[in-house]
Amino acid sequence: MPTLILARHAKAEAPAAGLSDMDRALAVIGRKASVNLGEALVEASLTPDVALVSPANRTQQTWKLMATALPECETRIVDAIYETHVPGLLRELNTLDVDGVVVVVGHEPTSSAAAAFLSGSGSDKTALQRVAHGLPTGTAAVLEFDCSWAELGARTARLTAIVSGRDL
Repeated sequence: MPTLILARHAKAEAPAAGLSDMDRALAVIGRKASVNLGEALVEASLTPDVALVSPANRTQQTWKLMATALPECETRIVDAIYETHVPGLLRELNTLDVDGVVVVVGHEPTSSAAAAFLSGSGSDKTALQRVAHGLPTGTAAVLEFDCSWAELGARTARLTAIVSGRDL
């Protein structure tokens, strides 16, 4: 069964004068949450086959630290994930030819909005409530679906869990 994990990057340093948003790095607490999130995915038997990662520094760092627990996962840097919206993310997902589990390491509000948009019948109510408030940094929404990646769209998936690297 195809599975999509929508992960928000971990806690980043605050914006600073002279530093572009793209270049912001993870805060110390974000580094720990990233490692924890990778480990939490493994503990939940969620081992991605492919990671689609935004080119932003904080998402790159989040994934590299998550990947220490997921060494077999293929990494793809996808420029379109940075500053996109739900339709833009869906365009990327609909072109996938992957069997199994895909993790997207991206940004808010797209991660939670995409999880809400994709969530249909059979979704976990508590997870839906958490997504409605936005995904906190270092947290991921897990969605399962029965269709192909090309058919993934509104209400075609089940939101089954929220996994956090912050709660460990």
